[in-house]
Amino acid sequence: MLGIAEGSLPGTADAEGWRRLHPLSPLLRGGLVLLVIVGVVVANFRDRFVELFFADRVFEGSGVDVDVDPSGDIVSLIEYLAGQGLLLLVLGALLAVLLLIVLFAWIAWRFSTYRITDEAVEARRGVLFRTHRRAPLERIQSVNLQRSLPARVLGLTKIEVLTAGQGGKVELAYLGYRDAKTVREQIVRRAAMKRGGRPAVAAALPQAAAGIAGRGVLANVGDRLSERAIDFADADIDPEAIAADALVRVPVGRLLGGIALGWEAVVTLVLMVAVIVGGSLIAPGVLFGIVPLILVMASILFTQFNKGFNFTLSRDGDSVRTGAGLTATATETIPFGRIHAVEARQPLLWRPLGWWRVRITVAGHSVAQGGQNTSQNVVLPVGPEADVLRVIETLLPGVGDDEHEMAALRDGLMGSGEGYLRAGPRAAWVLLWGRRRAGIRIADEGTAQATLRVRRGVLTRSLAIMPIVRAQSVQLRRPLLHRLLGLASLQAHTVLGPVRMEMRGIELEAARSAFDELAAEVLRVQGTEARELREEIRERTAEGSGEGSAEGSGEGSAKGPWEATPPGDDGEETR
Repeated sequence: MLGIAEGSLPGTADAEGWRRLHPLSPLLRGGLVLLVIVGVVVANFRDRFVELFFADRVFEGSGVDVDVDPSGDIVSLIEYLAGQGLLLLVLGALLAVLLLIVLFAWIAWRFSTYRITDEAVEARRGVLFRTHRRAPLERIQSVNLQRSLPARVLGLTKIEVLTAGQGGKVELAYLGYRDAKTVREQIVRRAAMKRGGRPAVAAALPQAAAGIAGRGVLANVGDRLSERAIDFADADIDPEAIAADALVRVPVGRLLGGIALGWEAVVTLVLMVAVIVGGSLIAPGVLFGIVPLILVMASILFTQFNKGFNFTLSRDGDSVRTGAGLTATATETIPFGRIHAVEARQPLLWRPLGWWRVRITVAGHSVAQGGQNTSQNVVLPVGPEADVLRVIETLLPGVGDDEHEMAALRDGLMGSGEGYLRAGPRAAWVLLWGRRRAGIRIADEGTAQATLRVRRGVLTRSLAIMPIVRAQSVQLRRPLLHRLLGLASLQAHTVLGPVRMEMRGIELEAARSAFDELAAEVLRVQGTEARELREEIRERTAEGSGEGSAEGSGEGSAKGPWEATPPGDDGEETR
């Protein structure tokens, strides 16, 4: 047993530890569909409703002859039912249908339960067709809180427990907001202890963890409405992170500026100008094409603002927590061991302001969307260099610990790239104007914190960093153009994600030498970690702890470093 009291979880558990979700959960899972259907019916028959209830008042004394009894309309139907004495019967039937819906929702709620044990997080639901999903603690990759706008209004939250593998997700939908935060903290703590790491900081009481958004007048008001307002605006930030000033924030003004100067807005503006000029000079009908263009791009830009609004990043024990959202909020808790690569990107128009965007590749996210969508993996929508360095230091413990490391990171971002292996002189045919910036290097070689770093980009600069211990394989490729020019491409594979650790246009001999050096470094780092893991397992077994399983203890730690090699192009060499 992990020694965590069951009483720390919200609600009352049965003899087997199962607890029920919030009573309003069926409303958000399926009841909203009924409300939408009712809304469609009301929208289509609104004129008849007006005639039925307000026609006499509106048109009385106006001299307008109002015919509210056309054949087959709602008024005629009601009059017919009233004349036949069936109106009360029909109303009773509608009431019975409504009561049946409420009854089925109640039954669905009674059969939707969850529990958190010392081994796994489990969820059961269904009456005729039962489903039972189980997420072992040692396989949990991240724990997220999702709040759509209707859920925020009702004070509810959905918990997503993500595990390794496609479709590996357990959902607890829905819990009260403060209860969901308590459950999230318990899952994170137990998962950390199960993996043998240091447990996260104990969860604060729900009343104390309401967040900084609730500070002020409302925080001193004890009524239910004030609590709901506090929860609605809560940014879900760890109070200890606030006290330690361990936060990275994105102001609304900077977010709007980043969106306005981003490639999406620039491309939209160019297309709009082209359509207007084309319509003026060629055919006026072309101007009608600007309407769908504006609608589509406005939707894209608003989505960026909606997902980046009130963004915060903080460290929470052995994990990092990100939260953002305007109408719908999302909070994600990611253990450090699941972060496989970090990339800082700088679009062209952001350079005068010194702004960057940071995104990551995370193990365990579903790959059904083509390798993790970029909005999901953004951990800093827009920020200055200081925030970028702070985020990298937070996401990759051991990187940026001293002034020398910070200087190396700054040089990789904006400097000349000292110590980086450069592209070959003929690489301009492959990299165009990006040849001068492109480079690759192994930092902190010979230590457990060794990382692979890749610089590239012209219109969008980037610096990608991958801990060597996360490498799945190393590949030397020579596509046709590279072979003709005597060049090669060097790549380190991680789990599927948006960050690509590849350097193209390297001179062949230099690429082969770098390939051998990188392969040897991967073997050394991962071999050392594997030995340390085996020693830790022996110690636990000797102590009789019963936690000697190597499964789920770390990516690439208990298996060979050259497994899961993806296919490459012709002329490639892979280890």
